[in-house]
Amino acid sequence: MSEIQPVTDFPSRPRLLARGITRRCAWCGDRKAYFVGWFRRQDRCRRCGHAYRRGDEAFELGAITANIILTFGTILLTILVMVAVTAPDVPVLGTVIVTAGVALIGPALFYPISFTLWQAVDLWMRRPTPAELAGETDATL
Repeated sequence: MSEIQPVTDFPSRPRLLARGITRRCAWCGDRKAYFVGWFRRQDRCRRCGHAYRRGDEAFELGAITANIILTFGTILLTILVMVAVTAPDVPVLGTVIVTAGVALIGPALFYPISFTLWQAVDLWMRRPTPAELAGETDATL
């Protein structure tokens, strides 16, 4: 494991969101920040040491909400594309089958992305405290 490198410059809001949607640490941008594999999560970023929970016991609720928004948005996009491509004779059964597949795969597909995206939104709404930047917060609440 490499030495933790603190990040002191606050990233811009677009950069935070871009890092979050691409499954990177929103704070430092490291690609292998919080996940080892697709579903196994670590408490801290391997590069900057930033805790993903940020001292909030309900962090997962925001991540689940982000997952729901991403999944429902993809379902809506799938329906719109299916209707646009096949109009005026929309195959209802085919549209339902494709949409159901997206609905089943979406939550697993967006699982790690929802955590890093929510972390980016959380950093956008609440800037890190000096104690958090120094790595003094407890990530295992």
